[in-house]
Amino acid sequence: MDFFQDTAGRLLILLVTTPLWWPVMKALWDEVNWMLRDEGGVFGPIPPEREREKLLRPVSKAEDPLLEEPIITPEQRARGGQPGWAREAEEEEPRGFARSGKVKQPTRFR
Repeated sequence: MDFFQDTAGRLLILLVTTPLWWPVMKALWDEVNWMLRDEGGVFGPIPPEREREKLLRPVSKAEDPLLEEPIITPEQRARGGQPGWAREAEEEEPRGFARSGKVKQPTRFR
């Protein structure tokens, strides 16, 4: 255990494990640098207003890939494409105060 107390031993372990942690650190660095792009990145100069507007525009005009889409079974796709829970939600009776059709005003305390 004396090997890990020595500085050379620690550096050797760091050097040997570099292929494991280097890609992670590079990805983190790129992500932080991209998040701070309108401020010039981590160490860069602050860009002028015109460049800042260009940097803040969306990268692509494609649809956002992080949208939730319901899973449709082949039977549902053949029937019409809408998942079962979407149709059931429209047909269900309203819940809570909306069930009676009127909203009760809160009582005043004296």
